[in-house]
Amino acid sequence: MDQRAVSAQRGALVSVCGLLGLSLFKGAAGWLTGSKALLADACQSAADCAGSFASYLGWRGAGKKRNDPRQAEFAASIVLSALLLVAGLEMGISSVKAVAEGPEKAPGWGAVAAIAAGMAAREGLVRYKRRRDTQLGIRPDRPGENRSDIFASLTALVGASAAMAGDVLEMPVLYVLDPAAGLVVSVFVLRMGYRLTAGVLRQSDRSATGEVDTRMILEAVQQIDGVVSVDEIRTREHGHYIAVDAIIRVNPRISVAEGHDIAQRVRRHLTKRFLHIAEAAVQVQPYDPGYPYKTNHLDEEWSTVLQ
Repeated sequence: MDQRAVSAQRGALVSVCGLLGLSLFKGAAGWLTGSKALLADACQSAADCAGSFASYLGWRGAGKKRNDPRQAEFAASIVLSALLLVAGLEMGISSVKAVAEGPEKAPGWGAVAAIAAGMAAREGLVRYKRRRDTQLGIRPDRPGENRSDIFASLTALVGASAAMAGDVLEMPVLYVLDPAAGLVVSVFVLRMGYRLTAGVLRQSDRSATGEVDTRMILEAVQQIDGVVSVDEIRTREHGHYIAVDAIIRVNPRISVAEGHDIAQRVRRHLTKRFLHIAEAAVQVQPYDPGYPYKTNHLDEEWSTVLQ
């Protein structure tokens, strides 16, 4: 497997484990304190974990020959999106009931501290992902893009803090703001579940477009100086973007460093030419003149090898 794909897979796994731990921490704290806002925020973290897990499955398939490289990601997305929709709906119903009945007490400062700690941990994971993507040459998200997590956590923080302010000021009417915040955050969770579900359902309608993209990507890779042939081009969907897995053949007489430089040129060319390509994993293999690959960029030295 390409070293870049291995590094990306390792980084994605770190994000999955971090978000899973964060969602479990928030869920436990929300259950102990009785904060609906914190429980809903835990569901939002679980939604982010589901998205990162789908990305991890995609990178795990990089460099592996399978009949359908998106099969595992497709199945996981179906299950995770269904769970998110159920969790968001259940959290919304629970929050509505709490608002209607009227909470008898505030959740406590522990809930506020847990939300704040969760926000700090989530921001650390985001910065880690950006740094890793930069090192791997993956185009990072635009500022503010796909940051529903921070808005959900801020909503939960405001709701829990306002409820505690009601406790301090002896205004029980403010207790209702905690479950009200939970209701708002549950909308974020339902939105994430819907987006995952819609993305999975749209995949069946993109086969023709995928074939066109693959042909254009193949032609672009073949034009890179140093690429003798292209064994395989595969694309994988990641939200609104796609990731490319490519296997190229190079002159077997060049050094490993030169082969790595050619792979880097392919990656940079694909991510710059095609705006919808966010990731590109390129495997380099030596060209075998005894096998009838399609060749291009044959210089004099290479021509003598073929004779």
